[in-house]
Amino acid sequence: MMVKNNSEIIAETDEDLQLQAGLQLSSAERQCLLQNGMLFMDLQRVKPYLAGIRRYLQDTQPAERVWTLFKVQDVADNQLSHYILSVAINPQNQGE
Repeated sequence: MMVKNNSEIIAETDEDLQLQAGLQLSSAERQCLLQNGMLFMDLQRVKPYLAGIRRYLQDTQPAERVWTLFKVQDVADNQLSHYILSVAINPQNQGE
């Protein structure tokens, strides 16, 4: 298997989200993913796309995808506060 560079992984993530869930990442969101390997997304940003994202993640083996979505809960009351879109890259801000 060919090793993908970070930009290709972000492009694949963006394409997956569009095709599987109809979610279009903004250029700022893509840049954040490229720099950090993760993107905090508020509930309203994700909510319209959550069913499609969940279906894709459940139907696709982890080894076959380059991203996943995590839930972040508040420790005090277990309320869902954010989602984190996480991609399998080496963040640029740690040097290459």
